[in-house]
Amino acid sequence: MLVRLKRLVEGWLTGVAKRLLNLGLKANQATVFGFILAVASALLFYLGLGSWPLTVAASLLLLCSGLFDALDGVMARLSGGGTRLGSLLDSVLDRYADGMVIVGITLAYSGLSLLGVPMVFWGSAALLGSLLVSYVRAKGESLGLSLAGVGLAERPERILILAGSGLLGRPDVGLLLVAFASNLTALQRFGSLLARLRGHG
Repeated sequence: MLVRLKRLVEGWLTGVAKRLLNLGLKANQATVFGFILAVASALLFYLGLGSWPLTVAASLLLLCSGLFDALDGVMARLSGGGTRLGSLLDSVLDRYADGMVIVGITLAYSGLSLLGVPMVFWGSAALLGSLLVSYVRAKGESLGLSLAGVGLAERPERILILAGSGLLGRPDVGLLLVAFASNLTALQRFGSLLARLRGHG
């Protein structure tokens, strides 16, 4: 969904990316910096149970991490195109970042439940769904089929859900939403691949 919005703000992202490049920051460094922000966000989410200021700070750090995730690709393109090393670094650190934020929130609320179900279950479902969204896309690309823009909750949407719920002081609700949305997205992508593969015989 937000892939389409990203295209609308591509000009703004390009301008910011150019400024960062002029300051000497490289695309891979932006990727690592975004990851560090996500780790800091995960830690504050974990420490922030019952503390609205810490939860807000965690949410803002997560939004900044997402911004750098959007910028690193633009920076790589402006620098003459991304490298295979940069692509690997981005993919691996994104998965780690997603996992750490989800785990941070899950551990913070591990003694609670939503809809009568322990938060550990929702956290595990959110983590599994988030990883499957990325895996199904990677598997599709290995088969020559693009899944960009397919599904309800790609990574930018999941970041916004968690950050938005954190700003409202309820990251546990955001985790519940990500659990549903990420697994639905994985199923949507899997269904899209099945349909297209069957169409090709």
